[in-house]
Amino acid sequence: MARLTIRVEACTEILAVLILMAWADGKLQEPEKASIRSAAKVLNLSKDLRDRLETLLTNPVPLSELLLSNLGGKDRSFAYVAAAWLSGVDEDVDAKEQDKLAELQQALELDDDRAKELRSLASELSKPKKDAWAEELVALFNAIPVRLEASPDDELEVAFE
Repeated sequence: MARLTIRVEACTEILAVLILMAWADGKLQEPEKASIRSAAKVLNLSKDLRDRLETLLTNPVPLSELLLSNLGGKDRSFAYVAAAWLSGVDEDVDAKEQDKLAELQQALELDDDRAKELRSLASELSKPKKDAWAEELVALFNAIPVRLEASPDDELEVAFE
């Protein structure tokens, strides 16, 4: 069995990307906030990293203020898949979410073909449920790496450290 480790700093920035996407409509609902907080605990993020996320939950920031340059290639793909997945919560991606995904694609330095491939991967994941965000986020963090990394015959254990 192969083991894939995702650094907690990468988890934090990916959650920050999800917060940014959730803010795309101009508001962040309490269930969305609670889910991010819950996911941060499940992923065992330090108090400093949870505090960073808490700031983002309270005050939306521009994409340029996220620490995306700290993400490696696979983490960038992971972040984009997660954002594309989240944009599917309403069954159709509204214009603000499309704009935010396009902005994220550029910030993550993904070419059009790779972004299309990652959106396709996101569409294959189970659709997020608005009322079960916390569980969905944890499932998402376990499902994406398997899709990005493994061949169909591989068994992959995902660890967050």
